[in-house]
Amino acid sequence: MSKEDYRDKIEEHRQSFEEETDQTALSRASRLSRNGGNLKKQQKTKRKIPLMTILFIIFILIPSTILIYFLAFYEPGKSIEEAEKDTSGSQVEIENPGDKPDGKVTADKNEKEEKEEKAKKEDKENAKATEQSKKDAEMLAAKEKAALEAKKAEEARKAEEAAAAKRAEEARKAEEARKAAEAKKAQEEAAAKLKTHTVKENENLYRIALNYYGDGSEATLAKIRSANGMSSDSLQVGQVIKLP
Repeated sequence: MSKEDYRDKIEEHRQSFEEETDQTALSRASRLSRNGGNLKKQQKTKRKIPLMTILFIIFILIPSTILIYFLAFYEPGKSIEEAEKDTSGSQVEIENPGDKPDGKVTADKNEKEEKEEKAKKEDKENAKATEQSKKDAEMLAAKEKAALEAKKAEEARKAEEAAAAKRAEEARKAEEARKAAEAKKAQEEAAAKLKTHTVKENENLYRIALNYYGDGSEATLAKIRSANGMSSDSLQVGQVIKLP
């Protein structure tokens, strides 16, 4: 049923009530005239508001007006004063209760679009946060890998330094051992080359020096004394002396 049909139906209903009211008033007036009522009483009766009109206004017209107002002009979240300002000077139209107002449809559409926009925004933010988390994890993994490689390189460097120090120590010890061996060998060779003499009877240090060195000077005698740790030139028969 369209708005115009619904409005026509209400108008016909109202006219039928008015006709019934007029008929009731006429029948009451005719009864008064039959009973000898005067014209003044008839005029006074006509001025009274009929009961059916009052009932029509209370139970049909007022609820219908309120229903039409809420269906046509009321919007959630909008005050009555704002609705009256928006509808001032406009014509009231009766709408089918089954029809949804355009304003409500627009509000629902806007709310749906806002929800979709909000959901898209949240999805975008979630994707951005996921991407940032992925980048942070990759960066952290790269840092940990670099730190591990640096630690391994430092350990390898320390191990190489320790190996080099060990090799140097071994080389030093080998060199010391070689020098000691050479010194020992030199001593042995010197000892092998060193001559000895057993003192015989009637021999003294001067004669021994002449026999071996061909020189009996004080320097030669001092060299013999030094080699044998002697403090004087005195010798004993059978004594073995070194001749450097």
